[in-house]
Amino acid sequence: MWALIHSSFVKSQLLRVILVPGVVAGLTVMSSRFLAAGAPWLWRGLAGLSVPAAFLASYFAVYRDLTFPPATVLSWVPWFVVALAVATPLARRIGAAFMVIALPILVAAIATAVLLWPILGRDPPFVAVPLWAAAAAVWSTLWVISGVRDVGRWPFAAVSLIASAGLAVVAPLSGSILLGELAAALAVALVATVILAGFSGTPGLSDAGRATTAFVLGALALDLRFYAGAGAGIIVAFVASLIVGFATSVAIRRYPFKQPWPVLAPAIAASIPVVVAVGIAFRASHMGGGGY
Repeated sequence: MWALIHSSFVKSQLLRVILVPGVVAGLTVMSSRFLAAGAPWLWRGLAGLSVPAAFLASYFAVYRDLTFPPATVLSWVPWFVVALAVATPLARRIGAAFMVIALPILVAAIATAVLLWPILGRDPPFVAVPLWAAAAAVWSTLWVISGVRDVGRWPFAAVSLIASAGLAVVAPLSGSILLGELAAALAVALVATVILAGFSGTPGLSDAGRATTAFVLGALALDLRFYAGAGAGIIVAFVASLIVGFATSVAIRRYPFKQPWPVLAPAIAASIPVVVAVGIAFRASHMGGGGY
């Protein structure tokens, strides 16, 4: 056990997946706090970028690729994150409905086509179009639900944390350590942002942070299903965890529950399908398979 802890592989994992996103999220949140008095607009803007910045830093540490135009499917992910970090505040100025409904549908439709193009491009239209439409519909629906007012920022962070942690476990079992690393990096970015926001008094998970989280979860799920070879049951369980978690958050807000139940109950509900997904992946890992 001691030798495992001191192995170069474990050390590199701790550095790239835990230390890098945690430090970047911390620096982003704390530096924004120092700017609060002199430049409130800059404070709010910088504090809202903690999740995108932390994930991008860990992505580069893990994948070491920020080329443009992207050479691989996964190389598109950071550029979508950058675009969302810029577009979300602009969409909010247009209107809350545009940011919550139109932007997720538009981005999910475009991202699904881009990320699945190696598959869609080789299939005939009568196969490719329904596949694209189904994947985009599921992704955009979950994204829209996650942004409604009844799903608070803290319950959203808790449910997303459970889902990303589940992906971090499921992906290596499905044959993709890389996707597991990126999912773990997202989980660390969420944890660091929420904890530091509580200590520093910053707004916490911003609109850009929510959009980034929803996008990354969807992108990793698509890659896990279509490129890493994860079974359909795993993805269904993953989608169910988000649906159950968000639905619990909406339902519990209608009753006068005290903290921490408005946050804890959605997380517990979301964890049940995640456990099922881990069990399916663990069983499948003993039957062979692979990914990237």
